[in-house]
Amino acid sequence: MATLEQLETKHNFTYPNLYKTLFEADMTNWMRGFELPLEKSKTWADDVYPTLKENPPLLLHSGGSDFELLTPQEILDFTFPDEWDTKEHHFIPFAKTAEGNTYAFYKNVEVDGKNPIVHIWQDDEAEYIAKNFEDFIFRKMLEATDDIDKDDIHADYGKDNPIELYRADLLLDLKSITPYLNDAYIKILEKTYNAEALDMLFSYAFKSEQKLSDILKETIDFDLMDEVFDHEK
Repeated sequence: MATLEQLETKHNFTYPNLYKTLFEADMTNWMRGFELPLEKSKTWADDVYPTLKENPPLLLHSGGSDFELLTPQEILDFTFPDEWDTKEHHFIPFAKTAEGNTYAFYKNVEVDGKNPIVHIWQDDEAEYIAKNFEDFIFRKMLEATDDIDKDDIHADYGKDNPIELYRADLLLDLKSITPYLNDAYIKILEKTYNAEALDMLFSYAFKSEQKLSDILKETIDFDLMDEVFDHEK
């Protein structure tokens, strides 16, 4: 497996302490004990996932149905698309979506001494998601409780009380990340993950005393939040 030192050298970037801690604890690797490519007879869902479920790595269930952490080797070998202006914009990728978008640290900018997280879309735009890695984790885990698409959750959990099965997996994610996140974020997530489940026409949600957007504004808001910029040549 690629080492943290190799990643820092390749991308000319010093990772924040939280990322380093999670990396060393094997919390940033969704392939624990396995290497890509898998043997022909094995799949991630059937062979890798069952070994991760009870002690999940970062955002395994709470990252969203289309979210996936890049493995250390994938980060090391990441090929930047030709159309990205990598001379002007310095991205350090760490996750992707099923649609082909990328989450990355943005080295060009610092907020309170830390690099923000951006979501790089397949088109020519990138969006500021959080001012640091800890806030990104909190945001993703909180957003996992709202507008939960029924088709996605039925595909993963079936139609027999799937929201409670999903809740159980969220709580496993929360348990595994608790030693690493600040207490204020953990308390908010605990309260939200244990809230009443709402069954709506096309989606589920966990009831909250505040709108999700208001919680985010009170906890992780910063001047560049949700702003977009052009990152291509």
